[in-house]
Amino acid sequence: MKVPSPLRTPVGAALLSALFPGLGQAAAGKPGRGAIVAIPALAVLGALGFILLFYRRDLLDSAFNQAWLTSLLLLDLVALVYHLWAVADSYLLAGRGEEVQPGRRRRTTPSPRKWGATIGVAIIVSGTVAVHAGVASVDMQWQGGVQCVKDLGCGIPTFAPGQTVGLDTNDPNVSVVDPSGSGGIASASSSASPSIGPAGTIDISQLRSFQPSDQATTWADDGQFNVLLLGVDFEPGSRAQGLRPDTMIVLHVDIKSGRASMISVPRNTMCVPLPQAIAVHYAKSVNNCPGNTWPYMLNWLAGEAGWGVVTGVSAINNFPFYQSPTAGQANDPMAIPRGVEATMEAVSTLTGLTIDGYVMINISGLVTLIDDLGGITINVPTKVYDMPCGPAGTWESKHRVCAVSPPHDGYQVPPDTADVIDRMKADAAQSGGKQTITWSGGTTAGGTDIAFTILPGTQHMDGQWALAYARTRIYTTDYDRSLRQQLVLKSLRGSITNLCALLPRVTSLIKDMSMFKTDLPLTDISKWAGMAQKIVGGNVKSINLDPTTLGNPGVTYINQTTWAKAKDIVAHSLDGVPAAAPSGGSGGGGGGGGFGC
Repeated sequence: MKVPSPLRTPVGAALLSALFPGLGQAAAGKPGRGAIVAIPALAVLGALGFILLFYRRDLLDSAFNQAWLTSLLLLDLVALVYHLWAVADSYLLAGRGEEVQPGRRRRTTPSPRKWGATIGVAIIVSGTVAVHAGVASVDMQWQGGVQCVKDLGCGIPTFAPGQTVGLDTNDPNVSVVDPSGSGGIASASSSASPSIGPAGTIDISQLRSFQPSDQATTWADDGQFNVLLLGVDFEPGSRAQGLRPDTMIVLHVDIKSGRASMISVPRNTMCVPLPQAIAVHYAKSVNNCPGNTWPYMLNWLAGEAGWGVVTGVSAINNFPFYQSPTAGQANDPMAIPRGVEATMEAVSTLTGLTIDGYVMINISGLVTLIDDLGGITINVPTKVYDMPCGPAGTWESKHRVCAVSPPHDGYQVPPDTADVIDRMKADAAQSGGKQTITWSGGTTAGGTDIAFTILPGTQHMDGQWALAYARTRIYTTDYDRSLRQQLVLKSLRGSITNLCALLPRVTSLIKDMSMFKTDLPLTDISKWAGMAQKIVGGNVKSINLDPTTLGNPGVTYINQTTWAKAKDIVAHSLDGVPAAAPSGGSGGGGGGGGFGC
């Protein structure tokens, strides 16, 4: 095939070698030299093709390996030097044919052609550098994102010296409006009254003893994968009240069969048994809870353990967790790890499961992740709604009269952008009437309170709608909300069927990384992908350790009887769950082939 004459010019040859090293040399009449120059590029492409065919799992794991990512950065630098040399070499080769013939007079001033060639070469070189710089930039941003996932101090607010958090014996914002329309408080309110706590003592010998070990790195050794999913509500740069996980879900998986259960632990569960090392500091009955238990709402334990700044009428506030001399100090790097560790150990003691590690997500991260995936599809089983309500005479009562105090201003949309409500309305317009916003406004500065309705049926939701579905609770219970959160997570899993399809969204995913935290080894991601490929549909059971399930309706306190019930439920949580059908993944046990491309 004859190369067009414009491409046989020095600029044309340089452009060809910029597109692929060696092409410019061939265009300049040196095909043998071009073949030699192309060998490194062909070798890299061949190696990449071989890896994609036979070692996709290793490639996926390497994407979260800092050493490998650094090596990739160095390889990109070497490739840049090689690429620029190939461009320069092809330019010089092609230019030899345009040398001035003997006897011809040289021009004393640059010709327009020379200026054009100079500009053309500058553009080619700049473009080549920009491509490699872009690769290096994505690599470095990705490395920063991976590091942020493992760094609990990345993007999470900390406390200033002397800052404290007030702690109540119950949650003043869990009152539930009676959905029957009577305007009263529902009889199944998730509020806990301290006057009905079963005072007593839980035998410390029954409590778990945790030895210092890196359980996260050996997560597959016992044939189970137990990870605590923590949903927290903080905004980077804000002074959020410590680390209060509103969502605590244990994903319990039998690795070999793929059978799984999601076990929700309500945030307002009180009197949760503590592991031995912590329980000895709570041996006495406090807040009418049995001795050796955490005497407040479970999601407050992280604040006491991490910062030692919990205050209140009956707060303990005298136990530096793990006897840490830094507890309560500003920007303590171990505050969040202590808080998370305490929560994991308490959940482990309550459920009887050995928790391998945790995955923590901020609500903003959930929104952006779902949006990056193009939304999720949820089969909503029952109607969910929210609207303002309050005693007669309040502005909220114009929407509905209820006895809630303080009045409820409606569902508050979390901060995102100025047009978040308009975007939610636009998305609702595509739902076929299953999603509606009937009012927006309120007393907040940004006017981000809304009244909304989600009707039953299969529907597509963007991040904000999915969050509203998972987060609202005023016309339902915290326990019903826990099951909706599980449904969102299952739907999210169902939306991720092809990891390769996520590659075009890599820049958005990098931004999302700061919203996620985990202590699990990211280099095992292909194994999790293999398990996730099997964990679908009917082989995932939903369990909620609410008072009714534990045989003590209306009471969030844990005692000997309800503790035994919780452990028994969890021990049999995989009973009746069908094993996963064989998938395209290549591994069982701790392995797995991951999602296909």
